[in-house]
Amino acid sequence: MKNKFIIITLLIFLNLSLSKFVIAEEFIFEVPSLEITNNGNIYKGKNRGKIIANTKLELLSDNFEYFKKTNQLRANGNVQLYDLKNNITINAETIFYFKDIEKISTEGKTIIKISDKYTIEGFDITLLKNKMILSSNKSTIITDQNSNKYKLKKFHYSINQEILKGENIEVSMNTNNKKNNDNFFIKSGFFNLKDNKFLAKDISAVLHKELFGNNENDPRIIAVSAKGDGPIISFEKGVFTSCKKTDKCPPWKISAEKIEHNKTKQQIIYKNAWLEVYDFPVFYFPKFFHPEPSVKRQSGFLSPDLGSSKSAGSSISTPYFYVISDDKDITFKPQLFDNNKFLLQNEFRQKTKKSLSILDFGFIKGHDSNKNGKGDTRAHMFTSSKIDLSLDNYLSSMLKVNYQKTNNDNYLKIFNLESPILPVSNTVLESIIELDLEHEGYDLTTSFEMYETLEGSNNDRYQYVLPSYNLSKNFFLEGIEGSFNLNSQGNNTLKDTNVTTSKIFNDLNYSSVNSLLDNGVRTNFAISLKNINTTGKNNPEYKDNLHSRLMSAYTLNASLPMINKTSSTFNTLEPKLSLRLSPHQMRNNKTLERRIDVNNIFNTNRLSMDESFESGESITLGLNFKKEKVNTVNEISEIEEYIDFKLASVFRLNEEKNIPTNSTLNKKNSNIFGQFNFKPIKNISLGYNFSLTEDLNTFEYNSLIAKMEYENFSTQFDYIKESGVIGRNNIIENKTQYSFNNANSISYNIRENRELNLTEYYNLIYEYKNDCLVAGVKYKKNYYNDEDIKPVEELFFSITIVPLTTLTPSKMALK
Repeated sequence: MKNKFIIITLLIFLNLSLSKFVIAEEFIFEVPSLEITNNGNIYKGKNRGKIIANTKLELLSDNFEYFKKTNQLRANGNVQLYDLKNNITINAETIFYFKDIEKISTEGKTIIKISDKYTIEGFDITLLKNKMILSSNKSTIITDQNSNKYKLKKFHYSINQEILKGENIEVSMNTNNKKNNDNFFIKSGFFNLKDNKFLAKDISAVLHKELFGNNENDPRIIAVSAKGDGPIISFEKGVFTSCKKTDKCPPWKISAEKIEHNKTKQQIIYKNAWLEVYDFPVFYFPKFFHPEPSVKRQSGFLSPDLGSSKSAGSSISTPYFYVISDDKDITFKPQLFDNNKFLLQNEFRQKTKKSLSILDFGFIKGHDSNKNGKGDTRAHMFTSSKIDLSLDNYLSSMLKVNYQKTNNDNYLKIFNLESPILPVSNTVLESIIELDLEHEGYDLTTSFEMYETLEGSNNDRYQYVLPSYNLSKNFFLEGIEGSFNLNSQGNNTLKDTNVTTSKIFNDLNYSSVNSLLDNGVRTNFAISLKNINTTGKNNPEYKDNLHSRLMSAYTLNASLPMINKTSSTFNTLEPKLSLRLSPHQMRNNKTLERRIDVNNIFNTNRLSMDESFESGESITLGLNFKKEKVNTVNEISEIEEYIDFKLASVFRLNEEKNIPTNSTLNKKNSNIFGQFNFKPIKNISLGYNFSLTEDLNTFEYNSLIAKMEYENFSTQFDYIKESGVIGRNNIIENKTQYSFNNANSISYNIRENRELNLTEYYNLIYEYKNDCLVAGVKYKKNYYNDEDIKPVEELFFSITIVPLTTLTPSKMALK
């Protein structure tokens, strides 16, 4: 009997130790050991095991307790729950499963994954399996498959409908860049994640700082409520600004009854909006829109422009930008003047991977000209194309085509046209076809050009260059130290109706390497050869038959740099010498304008002449002295400018009458050229350039630049006076600026021509600037002496609302 009892006990123990134990067909326990207490009502498992419910739940846990009477399961210790039917995974430290009501509750930190679409991280989360609802009254983060995050203080989520409700919500929209995520702060909200819809109350949208290209901005929208329906988000009673957050009111904001972001149209639309500057209403807009920041091009009206000038009158312009295709667009710029004048300017653009073409054309009707009477019509057409030809074997191959034409000489002076392809000068039009090739061994530029001077008779105003070329090649020869440059250039021109000229210049230049002698003298030399080929017709400067010449020039340079360094100064003294010889007669260039100073007097081609070398023998002597301060702080030396003084002059055996007269190099003893820069302290500098006659009696050129900077104040005086053979200018100019703080500044600029006893212009500018608002007022007075243009005082005003627009009236005439 005793042995039978022992056998039965062993069988029961072995049965309980098996991997599976079934309780009422609701749970299967796969555990290494199971303890049954309380008359079979409490089951305890340890040493990690697996529980399988008949509702397709699987639960792994270090420890668990099952209460049979209440049909509840408690698991703790690295708990993993798998809902195989609904594809839900729950990880927590403790999980309660109330089987009768199909309720699952967690304690502590919890991570839930739903169908690889959502990840939920929080604390003390409840799942009602019959209703498939998740909820918690503690902070929770929900992340969707696009890495958008929803942070909620409390939430209620319907799994099947994918509907999320919550309070004190922060939504972070992923942009694949953590720095560029947009965040939405919502007091209470309702989100249909399946259909991408939402309703929100008391919402603040904080957009990423780099949205408008300025990391000092804090773009944001604050609204009473908001709703989203797919691609459209609407804010009710909203306020938008991009200004940096401070304790004060933003410099600007837009308050609107409704703000709508239409992602399909890529537009932000405002209804019944006020633009407020420092809380003061400035402009009212019943309705307006602008492209969203990610849009580079979108059709629509641009900022209106108000203008006024004495020559053209008052005007208003409302430009319209139209996108034709991905690579084409056009801007229409209608401008209406008083007295029935109407200017229509159009700018067409086409940009491809390898080309950029711009066509600017327009006309004005109704202008009353002093010369041509009433109701004059004027027009212009400018084109510019740059094409990358991508030719084989060339590093670069660019074709440029420009064409410029107007039907009136003063058209560009009177009307302030704005275009990236306007002529550089309003008195000369340039049309050109140019090919620019860059090769590993050489560079070649060739062109066909036409110039029109907007003055004079129709017959003599055109000049043609058909064609022009410039070929340049640098090379080295084995066994010869130094470098060679070969340059060939030429052109064929037609001007004044029947005056033609053909020129070809071939230059071969050799420059040696520097040599250092034992006594410290540094030397180098250069040899230049020039072949000149010219012919002309009806041109008094050139013969009708071909004229060829071969010229040469030789230069020897020497200098002796001497350095003296102390603990507080670094001194350099360098005497310089340059010997030049060209045994050929040069062309008559005495009327050319060439100014010499200490910065170009030692250049090989210091007179910048293509058709001649500087003839005769000459010696150029110079002296450079430089004194710099050495400041040593923490064993780190910093060198500061202090004194820089240069002198130079040219001496000849004979006068050379064909050298440009105003250079003074034609005389046996040229003027003495000098430069003196002095910086006694960090905030004050003085620069002086002069040209002194050889008899030391007359300064024929004086240039003085004085600068002073102190904290927020800076001023600069420029003075130029020319006399004798150098010129007749006498100009004084001042530029002064004062910054009241980081945001406010005022500047003043005046230029006076003392030779004519005339103030050429003066400008007074005030500017206010911060991260999101730039406002400026400019008073300007210019003096003209032209047929249709008179001296006029003008007032310019501009305000830039970053990032929306810049309002800049062309100008306002005061008189």
